[in-house]
Amino acid sequence: MSRDFRANVVTWADLNTTELPPWADPAYHDWKILAEGDSWFTIGGIPTSNLLFSMRFSKSTLIVNCAQPGDTVKNLSQIAGNAGLRRALSVKNGEKWDLILLSGGGNDLSDEAGEILINPGTRPAIKMNSPEAYCDQDCLNLLLIDIQDGYRRIVQLRDRPGAPSAGVPIVCHTYDYPTPNNSPARFFGIGLLGPWLFRAFNNDQIPQEDWIALTDYLFEKLAEALLELSQPNGTKKLPNFHVVDTRNTLQRAELGITGESNDWLNEIHANGEGYAKIGNLICDKAETLIRN
Repeated sequence: MSRDFRANVVTWADLNTTELPPWADPAYHDWKILAEGDSWFTIGGIPTSNLLFSMRFSKSTLIVNCAQPGDTVKNLSQIAGNAGLRRALSVKNGEKWDLILLSGGGNDLSDEAGEILINPGTRPAIKMNSPEAYCDQDCLNLLLIDIQDGYRRIVQLRDRPGAPSAGVPIVCHTYDYPTPNNSPARFFGIGLLGPWLFRAFNNDQIPQEDWIALTDYLFEKLAEALLELSQPNGTKKLPNFHVVDTRNTLQRAELGITGESNDWLNEIHANGEGYAKIGNLICDKAETLIRN
């Protein structure tokens, strides 16, 4: 199927202005998608790439993004409580969307890595290839439960009685495997954010030869927690909730790089080419759900 239509991305605030240009007017599009998420849906750095800008569809598509530029490290709690999202899904002011796109969990994990890692002063001797031994499993599990609860809250918001988008499909994604590098996100020359994993691993004296295995372990646990929410007959399955598994899609950044490398713009954000690869997978799923 040919996907020749680049998504037109506007903010929720843009949609509520008095005069809309045709490219931002829902009336001029075949499909209307609501999006909310973390920094993968806002700004990955310079240039102003994000996952939504990379999406291509087979019909004219408007994406209304509740994630504002500058929401650089948003966690699931903030996403679920976003006033724009709540309004866009409300009984009074909400609309009937064709699909809801969500991105969340990766920032939570990256931001909390330092809390998850066991203090080196109390850490037992660890054998090589045992990344789980560096982690406080109770802390990690609580974080993953919080992430799942954030998605559950959004589903409940969608499905309030009388809400116009009750039951509309929700699509989210796993992430890919970042490399812990001293490669912060740069925002329009204003300043830097991060690095996250690199800083946490250094602060907790993780041997560099274990950095990749530990990062992969953490993001595998996150992916498993997200996929639980969409597994048929699973105890945690959410209604009409779909998770696109995007692991092993990107070419990993080389260890020791301080800037862009392969499909990564910085430590935790893909570059334009990387986002296009992941966006293609998400669009495959989105189109299937919209058409059904």
